[in-house]
Amino acid sequence: MGHYINAEFGYYEGDQIDALDVEVPQRPNATDTWDGAAWLPAPVPVPVSVTPLQARRALLAADKLAAVETAVATADQATQLAWQYAASFERASPFVASLATAVGLTDAQIDDLFRSAATFV
Repeated sequence: MGHYINAEFGYYEGDQIDALDVEVPQRPNATDTWDGAAWLPAPVPVPVSVTPLQARRALLAADKLAAVETAVATADQATQLAWQYAASFERASPFVASLATAVGLTDAQIDDLFRSAATFV
């Protein structure tokens, strides 16, 4: 009995189905993916929302808080109110998108900031 990757079925354990199936080490976790050379852990999902305190802590840790605060200071009043009084910051919100654009953050960087923010309590 072995561990294989099949183009049609993906990972399986048992007897080899097809001669083209690639034998691999046993998958450590059900969500891990094979990259052709090793098992990689599944990416951490991006939180849908974080609290303002979590967001500020993540921005501070990434050395982006001052830049965001500068962008907020020069933004319209609606953005300033959202920064000051929002109960949560939603990843998919236009507010987050506009601040990210103003500071020059990519989508991947925003996702990483939200992941980081979720680790703060």
